[in-house]
Amino acid sequence: MSDSPVPLLTLKRRLRRVHRLIRSSIGSIRALRGGDRSVRDALAEMPLMFAEKTYNAWHPDYEPELARCYSGRIHNPDCPSSNPLFLEIQKLARRGRVPNRAWQPILRDAMAEASTVPGFDQVMDRKTYVEDYLAELGQRYQSNFVAGWVNMVDAQFLYWAVRRVKPRTIVQTGVSNGLSSAFMMLALAKNGPQSRLHVIDLPHIFDPVDTAWTEKGKLHGVVIPQGKSSGWMVPDIYRDRFEVDVGDAKVLLPPLIERLGEIDMFFHDSDHFYGHMMFEFDEAMQKLAPNSVIVADDISWNASLWDFADKHRLPGYNFRGTLGVAFLPGTN
Repeated sequence: MSDSPVPLLTLKRRLRRVHRLIRSSIGSIRALRGGDRSVRDALAEMPLMFAEKTYNAWHPDYEPELARCYSGRIHNPDCPSSNPLFLEIQKLARRGRVPNRAWQPILRDAMAEASTVPGFDQVMDRKTYVEDYLAELGQRYQSNFVAGWVNMVDAQFLYWAVRRVKPRTIVQTGVSNGLSSAFMMLALAKNGPQSRLHVIDLPHIFDPVDTAWTEKGKLHGVVIPQGKSSGWMVPDIYRDRFEVDVGDAKVLLPPLIERLGEIDMFFHDSDHFYGHMMFEFDEAMQKLAPNSVIVADDISWNASLWDFADKHRLPGYNFRGTLGVAFLPGTN
């Protein structure tokens, strides 16, 4: 189904749209680094540490060394690994780092391919809906409402990674509206009909009756539009391959891991406290298959992924200071 031919005119229209999206995603990254002043100011006024070993990356005293967050770096490059995804990333490295420019053609091609997968247009339409919805809320209540999703460059990287890992089973914690889930599902669909995405999420759905949502001047970091649910951005045609468990990952992840067979890819994007991330990695490790990967979002918060990689002697990679990947070896 996902490899069915696309009419030439439709393909050209999609490619033009993709080129616009790529240009806008670069702008979004720059905006994220510059930041919305009110959001950045609010975060900067918070303490340097959110919890033990967990840092506020927007605090004036934050340094990447605190979280061992070095953008582009290959972690544990001397650890022997036959993991195909690691070997592919390693080819891009120069002196232990992958320059950002090396990713530009790769992600451009990934986005162009994703645009040909059935359901892509629905994902982008839903992304626009969320952006318009939250902007309207911000004007109405004079507060900051944020979707809580990965940026577009990270979504493209996830698509690229899934296409190469070709996982049969992905487990994700933390979904919100589901931009990352949607792009991984597009990649799964392109890979073939057999794979599934299992997610756990504790949704934050806007409720106009609840005054906590409508108080003036607040910062809401994760918001799902009223009437929607966790992962609703995943295209409707793939719902039979997309399983959502609603609740706390601390409670739901162990039984999910227990009932699954092998896991080929684990993606953390829930509670970013150091202890919780280590808990999730340890749980996933029980069922991770040979040549599987662990991916974590917001790695600037703490060094949990790199500590986990050191503990198990795994190589890793820091993608642009936002996503981290640890690579499990193949069979001997």
